[in-house]
Amino acid sequence: MNRSKPTEFQGEALEVSEILRDRREQAGMSQRALAHHLGVTPASVCYYESGKRMPSMLTLMKIKNVLGFSMRDCFKLIEAISNGEQKNKDKEN
Repeated sequence: MNRSKPTEFQGEALEVSEILRDRREQAGMSQRALAHHLGVTPASVCYYESGKRMPSMLTLMKIKNVLGFSMRDCFKLIEAISNGEQKNKDKEN
């Protein structure tokens, strides 16, 4: 495990991952079941929950519908994802 200081993107990804995992568990749903509802692989859900990847906006909206996120939670996730995507673009330029 990488024990170096997390970048800002990693911190945001971890926040998103914790929310996703908590909501999925509260719904009593397995990663495999959530993946089926989202049309993604179980590995993708695992990556989202571990903070290794961020879901796309389309996938996030599917997650919101499946897990019943509040709009407040959804906006928090969108903001974190948007910030992470912008930082990745800034690094590329």
